[in-house]
Amino acid sequence: MSTFLLTGSQTVGPFFSPALLREDARRNVLTKPETAGERIRIEGRVLDGDGVPVPDAMVEIWQA
Repeated sequence: MSTFLLTGSQTVGPFFSPALLREDARRNVLTKPETAGERIRIEGRVLDGDGVPVPDAMVEIWQA
């Protein structure tokens, strides 16, 4: 049996429309083969408090 840790409460927002993103930012692959640097792959799942997958969840990942 899996144990799920609680995530701290967060204020919802800011909200944005995916239509505001550049076309290339809506793809899953954001680099070209000749792009320099180490490539990483980030995977995960969004689960509710009961461990059930959340349909249509959106996760923003920022790079700085």
